[in-house]
Amino acid sequence: NEAWGTAFWGQRYRGLDEIDPPRATPTVANPAQRLDYARFADATMRENFCSERDILHRLAPGIPVTTNFMTALSQCDSVDYWAWGRETDLVTNDHYLITDGRRTHVNLAMAADLTRSVAGGAPWLLLEHSTSGVNWQPRNPAKRPGEMARNSLAHVARGSDGAMFFQWRQSRSGAEKFHSAMVPHAGTDSRVWREVSGLGADLGLLSGIRGTRTVADAAMLWDWQSWWAQKLEWRPSEDHDARERADAFYASMYDRHLTVDFAHPDADLSGYPLVVVPALYLATEGTGRNLRSYVENGGTLVVSYFSGIVDTQDAVHPGPYPGALRDVLGLTIEEFSPLGEGGTVRLITPGGAAEGPELTGDLWSDVVIPRGAETVWSYADGVPAGRPAVTRHRLGRGTAWYISTRLSGPHLDAVLDRACDDARIAPRTGLPHDVEVVRRTGDNGTYLFAINHTGDDAKVPLDGPGTELLTGEHTVGRLAVPAGAVRVVRLDG
Repeated sequence: NEAWGTAFWGQRYRGLDEIDPPRATPTVANPAQRLDYARFADATMRENFCSERDILHRLAPGIPVTTNFMTALSQCDSVDYWAWGRETDLVTNDHYLITDGRRTHVNLAMAADLTRSVAGGAPWLLLEHSTSGVNWQPRNPAKRPGEMARNSLAHVARGSDGAMFFQWRQSRSGAEKFHSAMVPHAGTDSRVWREVSGLGADLGLLSGIRGTRTVADAAMLWDWQSWWAQKLEWRPSEDHDARERADAFYASMYDRHLTVDFAHPDADLSGYPLVVVPALYLATEGTGRNLRSYVENGGTLVVSYFSGIVDTQDAVHPGPYPGALRDVLGLTIEEFSPLGEGGTVRLITPGGAAEGPELTGDLWSDVVIPRGAETVWSYADGVPAGRPAVTRHRLGRGTAWYISTRLSGPHLDAVLDRACDDARIAPRTGLPHDVEVVRRTGDNGTYLFAINHTGDDAKVPLDGPGTELLTGEHTVGRLAVPAGAVRVVRLDG
């Protein structure tokens, strides 16, 4: 009763036998009960998996047991993958491109980084993806020539030790008969078959990479339970979407050519110069202490709006917002002021254009009261006009940034540029846009993957000489990456 706040609306229980799973109600159901039920449902599925895993361990000792995750697909958002990752012998993932106009290679990179992070940084396995089109979207285009190999090797670059497909032979009947396969309806005299065979040959040339680990430049905090809580009814704005914020922050970091680890809010963050928090509505006091320690010890933190608000039972932290994150951010929030549909706010710097560009936010604004933080951009209009919009708090040897409205594209980039300066992450201006550069390293050496998602040839600078494994060419200084191609260099030394 205390955890679920059942005194509100007279929901008090007198015994456990009165408690049912959440059901249809005349109005909004108890949010804390719904959150706990989501935890219960996830834990029950995981308990069943563990029972089956233990049977297989007994009957087939020494053989790893896993199950296929879907870290990037919204239909599997009821799973806490941090908890599941601890129970599998090998973390695996299914990934299918969402062809709705987004930059699909960015979503792919995000899914691969997230899967690697669930695996604790260890090598993982891409258990399913498609050779070409899928069959379950409103429109299912074929992959372009070379796209299948780019998709496969992008997962390998970000930690997978293989790239498997669904399915081997394309079905003649059933629900997935139009889902692509290694052997399509067209048979072996087809582009798909030839590209699959070519990829198999290339993987043989890359066998030395197996067991190495992907090197990350920064971290992003993500918590599935916080996501569950944010999606419940009657929040300040139904337009706010935690996953959208994660996508936006990730795309901005991707375009800076930063490889991202995802981290649980209570994880050790000391190895990262930059940590971003796109939407952490549910945050414990322990998380607040963890982030404060991270900043005090020299880290750079960037936090987006509607973070730190409630505890594990979806109860608002005592005192003003942002609850668990007040101290690290050096501010309080008097009230939220979400914007109407299509509404925007202008953000200006105290010194005008000489100090920074004018930014435009939408969807959300806060009435921010600085408690040690400095104002970097302020609101030029809206309810909080004249108040801080983007702040920077010097704390110990580090800094904590707060963004109190929704910024996207170049407007978000402008803030992250400043935060990267604080984190001493130099701009990687020598790398072309949409040419992905990722490193894997280990006892076998250091490998640089360069994946060109554009229609133009590109040049990628190298730290030193090496051997390009797919062509056998010796490389020095700069690596040529043809349009749509992948190159993998084993660096010398």
